[in-house]
Amino acid sequence: MGFSNDHRDRLLTGLIGVAIIFLVVGYSSKPIFFVFILLVNLFALKEFYDLVSISKISRLVGIILGMILSGGFFYFERPGLFAWIAGASFSFCLFKIVTFENPVNQHSDFKKHLIGIFVIVFLLSHLIWLRGLNQGRLLVFFLLAIIFSGDIFAFYGGKLFGRHKLSPKISPGKTQEGAFLGLIGNILGGLIFAFFFFPEFSFLTIIFFAGIAGILGQLGDLWESILKREAKVKDSGKCLPGHGGVLDRMDSLFFSAPFFYYVIIFQERLL
Repeated sequence: MGFSNDHRDRLLTGLIGVAIIFLVVGYSSKPIFFVFILLVNLFALKEFYDLVSISKISRLVGIILGMILSGGFFYFERPGLFAWIAGASFSFCLFKIVTFENPVNQHSDFKKHLIGIFVIVFLLSHLIWLRGLNQGRLLVFFLLAIIFSGDIFAFYGGKLFGRHKLSPKISPGKTQEGAFLGLIGNILGGLIFAFFFFPEFSFLTIIFFAGIAGILGQLGDLWESILKREAKVKDSGKCLPGHGGVLDRMDSLFFSAPFFYYVIIFQERLL
């Protein structure tokens, strides 16, 4: 595995991204964090529309609806109702992953709107609620430590040890070895972070949190790979040198962010 220019770009972009996320998650006010998530959603939604070739008028409608939906997460908190919607979005994507056969996109603009808004904007906006919880900043960092650790282990582990394809029809580059090492990275990242910041969490609790979040992260990655497979492109965008687009970096949070939020509030209500 050579240290190519693309690899250097990947490392530099990653370091800058981590610094920005650290400042925004750790030190920004609630409105500024909301604006940050809103911008992430809009960039991801724009890349999604590029992948599915939606019309310009429909793009504008989708962006407006996405902004309204993100605003709903800022002003309201209805976890009971939204949990059902999150579950429906996840079920749709899981069905798409399991039944994927041919890279052909035949959705209407209306269906594309629903997919983009409820899979991307709706699910990612749970980060707003997660940060608003007691110890919310640490919880967001906890989730990111799990996801980023898994991504790093999966990327380098797959390149070094990958032999068996994970899902050739969806993503020819992903391997079973990379996926397994990614899950190990998720758990290690969770254990190390919790050791310093959540010592009250039991060993099994951390493994549960990190393991499920890691699996959901990989499913989000596979779902986004289907979009790229149907569009016949390698990356969702080019705004992040070495990483592709915003959608490429955020796909692991589509399902893991809602999972983290709902498990935390469910646990708090039981205590």
